Amino acid sequence: MRLLPRSLFGQLALFLAVGLALAQLLSAALLLQDRDQALSHVLGGHIAQRIAAIVELLDTLDRAERRRLVAALDLPPTRLSLELPWADDLPADERYHTTLFRALLRRQLGAERPFQLHISDDLPEPPLPPPPPLGAEPRRGPPHWRMRAMMLGLRNFVVQVRLADGTVATFQQVLPEEVLAWPARLLLILLILLVSVALVAALAVRALIQPLTVLARAANDLGRDIHQPPLSENGPLEVRDAARAFNTMQGRLIRYIEDRDRLLAAVSHDLKTPITRLRLRAELLDDPLLRDKIQADLDDMQHLVQASLDFLRGGDHAEPMVPTDVDALLESLQEDVEDTGFSLAIQGATLAPLRCRPLALKRCLGNLVDNALHYGRDVGIVVCDTPERLTLRVCDRGPGIPEAQLEQVFAPFYRLEGSRSRDTGGTGLGLSIARGIARAHGGELSLRNRVGGGLDAVLELPR
Repeated sequence: MRLLPRSLFGQLALFLAVGLALAQLLSAALLLQDRDQALSHVLGGHIAQRIAAIVELLDTLDRAERRRLVAALDLPPTRLSLELPWADDLPADERYHTTLFRALLRRQLGAERPFQLHISDDLPEPPLPPPPPLGAEPRRGPPHWRMRAMMLGLRNFVVQVRLADGTVATFQQVLPEEVLAWPARLLLILLILLVSVALVAALAVRALIQPLTVLARAANDLGRDIHQPPLSENGPLEVRDAARAFNTMQGRLIRYIEDRDRLLAAVSHDLKTPITRLRLRAELLDDPLLRDKIQADLDDMQHLVQASLDFLRGGDHAEPMVPTDVDALLESLQEDVEDTGFSLAIQGATLAPLRCRPLALKRCLGNLVDNALHYGRDVGIVVCDTPERLTLRVCDRGPGIPEAQLEQVFAPFYRLEGSRSRDTGGTGLGLSIARGIARAHGGELSLRNRVGGGLDAVLELPR
C-alpha cells in the first residue's frame, strides 16, 4: 500500500499537516503542564491557608467545641476528621505537586508543627476508629471521606496535622472535576489555529507548485508543437530562472530544427539532381537490359534517399496541428489500399476530432498498413477512443516477430528478412518513421504478437 501521495503538492501538504499537528500537540502539552502548575500554586496555597486557619482554631477549643466545629466543617469537597489515627505507613512521594503542597503547608503551619501529606488518585480505605467503652453509645463509623463517586478520576489531598494536645486532625480535599478537566476553550483555540495555519500552508504550497505544473505542461506541449508561445518569466527568482532556461532551450531547439530543415532541403536537392541526370543518361543507352537494370538501381536509390530524408525529418514539425476527423482519414487510407487491390477492415469510430498533423499521421498509419500488408494477411484497423487517448491498432495475421526483437525493429535500417518476410524489399525505415511521428504527437507506438499468430501495431495518441 502506498502511504505517500503521488503528487508533490500532496506530499508537501501531508508533511506540513503532520508537522503542524505535532507542533500543536507539543504546544498543547506545554500549555497544559504550565496550567497544571499554576493551578497547583493557586489551589495549593488556598487549601494550605484554610487548613492552617482550621488548625489554629482547633487548638483554642476544648473537645466538645472541636466536635461541633468538625461536624460543621466536614462537608464536601473538604472532609475533616479527628478520629483517625496517625498513619505511619504513608508512601514517600516526591512528585512536583506533593513537594509544592508540602512547602506551602510548612509555610502556613510553621516549621514546628508536625504534619504529613499524601496526594493520590487511588487511596485505601481509612482504618476504622477504636471500639467505644462499655456502656457508652456506639460511635459512628469514620466519615466517608473517600466519596468514591466524586473521586473517580480526581486528585485527593490527604493531610494529617498534630494539634497542640496531640490530637490528629485529618483533612482530605477533593479537587472538583471541572478544575482538573482539560480546558475546552484552549483546545478549541489550538484546533482553530491548526486548521487556519494548515489552510494557509496548503494555499502557499499550491501557489509554489503551480509554476512546476505550468512548466510540465509546457514541456509536454513542446513535444507536440515546437512553436509554442514562450513561458511568462515572472514570479519568484527560481521560477523566473526556470522559465528563462526553458525559453532558451525552446529557442535553441527551434534554431536547430530550422538549420536541419535547411540542410535536409539542400541534401535532397543535391542528391536528387544527380539521380535525375543519371536517369536521363540511362534512357540514351542502346542496350535495353542494361537500361532497365540501371533504372531499377536508380529507383532503389531514390526510394532510399526519400525514406532517409523522411526519417531525418521525424514528425515534420512544419505541419501545423489542427483538429482532424480521424474517421475520414482512415476511410481515405482504406480507399488508397483498396485501389492497390488489397482490403483493409476498420472497426470502431472516434468520439471527437483529434488535434494532430493529418499528413504526418496518415504517413504513420500508411507505413504500418504497408508493413502489415507486406508481411501478413487479414489486415485491419481497430479504433478505441476515450476522453484521455485515442488508440489505433493495426492488426494482421502473419508470422509475427520474436519477442526479443519487438523493439529492435524500430531501429533505422533494421529488417527481419529471414523471420518475417516472404519477399525481400523495403529500406527498414518504415517503423522508425512511424514511431518518430507518434512521439512527435506526444504518443507512442509499440508492437506485440497476437494470440494465434500475427502482429498488433498499437498507436496511442493523447487527447
